[in-house]
Amino acid sequence: MSEPAEYWFARRFPLGQMRSGMAPVHWKGWAVVAAFVAALAAGGLLWAWFAARGDNGRGVFAFALMSAGAALGFIRTANKKGDHVHCVADYRKGKLSV
Repeated sequence: MSEPAEYWFARRFPLGQMRSGMAPVHWKGWAVVAAFVAALAAGGLLWAWFAARGDNGRGVFAFALMSAGAALGFIRTANKKGDHVHCVADYRKGKLSV
């Protein structure tokens, strides 16, 4: 028998609504969010480093590359480790456990 799935993210809104955003419900989900923010900050610092040396074009490219990679990784993880049926309110009410 397979183990129950461990969800890191859940829907922000119930199934009846059209919006399908995901929010973290597990500490691993919050770690993914923190890694995403850290990657954006690192990209900004890299951009500033290149701009300080007079090469703003490379800085913009480096930031765009890092932010696109971080966004794709975040979206993929939220989709793969997300509960697409239950919402965050269900987890907060204690109906479901992580």
